[in-house]
Amino acid sequence: MIRFSAAIIVVTLLIGCAPDDYRRDADRQVGRLLKQRTEETLGYEPKVISQAPAASQPTAKSFSKLPATPLPPPGAPALEPMLRKRRYQPLGPDKLFADEQNAFVSDELGVGLALTAAITRARVGPPPPNGYGATTLDLFSSLQYAINHSRNYRARMEDLYLAALDVTLERHLFTPRPFAQSGVSYSGGQRDADFRSALTATQSLGVRQQLPFGGEVVAEGLVTFIQAISDNSQSSEDASLVLRGSVPLLRGAGMINLEPLIDAERSLVYQVRTFEEFRRTFVVDIASAYFSLINSQSRINNTLIRYSNSVMLQTRLEELYAAGLQNFLQVQQARQQRLSAENALINSQADYENQLDDFKLLIGMPVEEPLVLAGVALEVPIPRTQRLDLVALAEKHRLVLQTARDQIEDARRGVANAANGLLPDLELNARGRIGSIVGEAASNIDSRTATYTAGLTLDLPLDRLRERNNYRAALISFERSQRNLVAVRDAITADVRTAARAVETALITLGLQRVGIELAQRRNEYSNELLTQGQAQARDVTDSQNALLDAQNNFDRARADLQIQILRLLRDTGTLRVDPKAGTLGTVLDGPTLPDPSRFRIETDFQLDLWRQMEADRAEVRGISG
Repeated sequence: MIRFSAAIIVVTLLIGCAPDDYRRDADRQVGRLLKQRTEETLGYEPKVISQAPAASQPTAKSFSKLPATPLPPPGAPALEPMLRKRRYQPLGPDKLFADEQNAFVSDELGVGLALTAAITRARVGPPPPNGYGATTLDLFSSLQYAINHSRNYRARMEDLYLAALDVTLERHLFTPRPFAQSGVSYSGGQRDADFRSALTATQSLGVRQQLPFGGEVVAEGLVTFIQAISDNSQSSEDASLVLRGSVPLLRGAGMINLEPLIDAERSLVYQVRTFEEFRRTFVVDIASAYFSLINSQSRINNTLIRYSNSVMLQTRLEELYAAGLQNFLQVQQARQQRLSAENALINSQADYENQLDDFKLLIGMPVEEPLVLAGVALEVPIPRTQRLDLVALAEKHRLVLQTARDQIEDARRGVANAANGLLPDLELNARGRIGSIVGEAASNIDSRTATYTAGLTLDLPLDRLRERNNYRAALISFERSQRNLVAVRDAITADVRTAARAVETALITLGLQRVGIELAQRRNEYSNELLTQGQAQARDVTDSQNALLDAQNNFDRARADLQIQILRLLRDTGTLRVDPKAGTLGTVLDGPTLPDPSRFRIETDFQLDLWRQMEADRAEVRGISG
């Protein structure tokens, strides 16, 4: 009796060990080990033990199979094609040459009829390699093509599919699962061993059901046929119906049994969010590459105009030199300018072809396939970033932040599951059987043969080192998940603030570039008039022409950059919606918009004074020429 009481006391003490006791024991053991190793290796003792606080009890949200994702309300599209029809032309200010106007062509320049065709054709950008049979894509058709052909996009879709496969398996494990087994065996022995030779056939058929909160129930029917081969054996048949089950009462009992299913369901939700984040970034990347190519097309046109102007300027100066109105130095400068413009045109075309190959790789198109990018006029609503709480908007709608919040619940649930693993094993087992009477047909099931058993099995927690380490690791994972949430929130806040500043900067830059074009146009007119009067040199004219074309390139680049920055702002705030089939990029970023950026102006006192001075200079020149 005394021994039995002592055993009961020992069991009670073992069972009563709290999870914090295991945590402190792990900290002590790891501390001693690390102290010994670090002193031997480094010569000093760094502080490496993470004093993780005990996690609070998991809530119902921790065990939710489908964590909630706030769905933003529908809003106006971020980008959509303009309703009015426009012919193809460079993005930016009006061209200096009409489509039907040809530039001066000279055989000694080495570009020949290709330049004339490039000026007069309707579409912007260099011609396709073969001229015919090329695929034509605009922004939205490029998105559709990329979704259907991009290898990276397909790989992400496959990741989502594999996550869904895991859920189907875990759900199947909690449904009734039938099984059937058949077997044939031969038994025999030597004569001295009183051998019995017989052929035994067994057939079992049943169904098993995994219980939601732990354990399993199995219902099985078993039939055995014995066919005697020797006289020492006897033929017989037997059938039985068996119902057995086991249910854990301590370790492995409760919601921990649903952990694989809960984890698979939540992982699928996380994968869906990850895929949607990828889709939005994918769209922004394609749009950025597309606008960059359109900008390169415009730059080619502007470079072509620069080349044509240099050719005409050279011809003009040669005529003035022949008339004795200019010196030969001006002619040489004009010829040098023409060669420089020709080289810039060749380089811009080569750069465009390289960008086009990279764009084909991005959307999954074979590099050798000819492609023509069509410029599309877009309506770009510009949000007033100062009137919107963009950080709060991102905290509500960014999917990666939602996942980081839900992963804290996962870590809290993991701590509870690891603590459950420290408990002793106590299992309830039960079995019932009813079969046929010996010597009668197997189909004759008799209730008098019914037997049943039930019992408890206790496995004392004498060795829980693995479980202790798992519990300590779960506490560290919980603390990491909290730090990760803070890090993700800070990163998103920084991204949103950067994107908002980029939009504001792009708006200001766009206005400045529009002003720069107007100033360059006036400068170009002024220099040409002075050249006619013999009061300017060729370098003044070429500099003004280059300044005008640079201003046009900068304007096109600024407008493309504004569109890209708006898309990035929508992506970083989690409000970008992708619907390539509808030809729009949707957003829920509500709020007033600014006027059309093409009419955006930034006028300072300095610029107004400069305009007035230029007007006065032009009037003076016209008076002299009159």
